[in-house]
Amino acid sequence: MAAPGPIPSGVRRLTLARLAAFRPGGGPDSGQGGNGSIVLLLSLFLLLLVFFIVLNGQSVQHTARIRAVLHSIEQRFTIDPRLREGMEPVASRTGTVFAAERLAQVGDLFATAVAVVKVTEVRPGRLLEVRIPEDALFRPGTAEVLPERQGLIDRVADSLRQSRSGERIELDALLAISPDRPSQPPGPVERAGALARALVAVGAPASAVTVGIERGLPGTARLLFTIRLADEPPGGRADSRSGGGGRR
Repeated sequence: MAAPGPIPSGVRRLTLARLAAFRPGGGPDSGQGGNGSIVLLLSLFLLLLVFFIVLNGQSVQHTARIRAVLHSIEQRFTIDPRLREGMEPVASRTGTVFAAERLAQVGDLFATAVAVVKVTEVRPGRLLEVRIPEDALFRPGTAEVLPERQGLIDRVADSLRQSRSGERIELDALLAISPDRPSQPPGPVERAGALARALVAVGAPASAVTVGIERGLPGTARLLFTIRLADEPPGGRADSRSGGGGRR
């Protein structure tokens, strides 16, 4: 096989000139060739910027659609009215969310442990009501807490003991009494006192537990769990919410 012949001098000079154009500082036109790529990229960026400015200027906001989406979100998720309407002062938005979660957890404790319990959110994130038969907490005919309810008592006391995000939980335990017929022993007062002592014995703050009696169907209890700010004094207790009931 024949060896390749010598490369013409003209071709060699052309190739070297082209290579020099791609090397920084090479060739007579190296200044313009080095800035060419930067100018090209800058032009591309400016073109994209103009495109998005024109696109944003021609876009139309559909207010009706936005409101429909917000309404759908509010229906799907529970929103504390204090956050949406600002009816009451709160410690923080984060604290309010935690408060609603804490009350929901307390309601879940009763709903899981007692099948006949009725849990109602009277004021979301502020007041939770639990209605429960007394015999679901006490031994029939006594003021002794059922052994199988001790775990529930422990968890409720733990919820009352914890203070998060500058908020605390208070409990008003109201046992019903009928003015038309005498109560069978033990009376609701004795059982209410036994419930308070059982909670305090396992760590619930005594200041967070209030018990009392109210008019209603004998043999039923109403437990009111209220969220209060850490610096908020106790107020609006059982006597103001029970429609004439007393307290101890």
